Amino acid sequence: MTAGARPPRAAERVRLGARGPVVSRLGVGASPFGGVFGRADEGAAFGAVQAALEAGVTYFDTAPAYGATRSERVLGRALAGVDRDAFVLSTKVGKATGEDGRDHLAFDERSIRASLDASCERLGVEAIDVVFLHDFDLAGGAHVDAALDEGLGTLRALQAEGRLRSVGAGIYRMDVWKRVLRDVDLDVALVHNHHTLVDLRAFELLPLAAAKGVGIVNAAPFASGLLAGGEADLIMLDVRMTGMDGYALCRRLKAMPRLAKVPVMFLTSLDAPEDETEGFSVGACDYVARPFAPAVLLARIRVQLDLRRSNMALENLLQRRADRLERAEALLAGIRRSLADFQG
Repeated sequence: MTAGARPPRAAERVRLGARGPVVSRLGVGASPFGGVFGRADEGAAFGAVQAALEAGVTYFDTAPAYGATRSERVLGRALAGVDRDAFVLSTKVGKATGEDGRDHLAFDERSIRASLDASCERLGVEAIDVVFLHDFDLAGGAHVDAALDEGLGTLRALQAEGRLRSVGAGIYRMDVWKRVLRDVDLDVALVHNHHTLVDLRAFELLPLAAAKGVGIVNAAPFASGLLAGGEADLIMLDVRMTGMDGYALCRRLKAMPRLAKVPVMFLTSLDAPEDETEGFSVGACDYVARPFAPAVLLARIRVQLDLRRSNMALENLLQRRADRLERAEALLAGIRRSLADFQG
């Protein structure tokens, strides 16, 4: 880089709010290192971390819930030997995912302290730059009060002890975000899936965050892989989630050529029968009403996946037949021309 030249935009330094760390404008989300989006290759993860560091990227985010701690373990090994001052690290507490894929939520002091100790060991560091309370809006919001009371208080105590530098939250529901940003003092907010090509609701949160000096991490800008270029097999939309227009989102997804034929299943509630007819009108293939048994939901998903595979097989068969017919017509046209030349 020549003297006085600006660094690449990804490497530009910004401060996360008024109290958060200084980070590169672009960061690395390490959930794929844990196999969250499919098989994870450790060598590729190491290469991604090295390439990021060489490009001037300094911010890395992970969580014990990503791949049953695999993401943290892989990221820790990838950063081993790197100067600790050369990168900013964030992880999360409150949510753990077992090898069976089941989530476990706990926001009491004992659980949070044990989680942070284990994360530091896996990551090979003594302190974490930013620690987020993770997904406490799940389970219908049953853990929100515990997270914002004992959970947040524990993180502030750990901050005073020097175990972490900034306190944050990482959740999805817009109604809970608005409550948190209005009523709670945070340093950093990790907002995922709300600033993408299909969801721009993050703009509703920016004034609240700015008023309190809270830094925003825009996570999952490709909608957790939906917009990343891979092939989606099924899209599930919770049309009864507060603050989300599932119908409008379904229309936008169906307008994308790559996703137009991907089945969309609506999750709704028994007191909203209109979701069925309106959902079908915008392109949904099925809807499942709460409360539902996991086995029933799994069976309905399997039906849609089987139908998609059958439809794709039929389309391939019809395309092959159309190709053969086109070749046969070209052959006949050639024969006719040859006969015409012979007769002439």
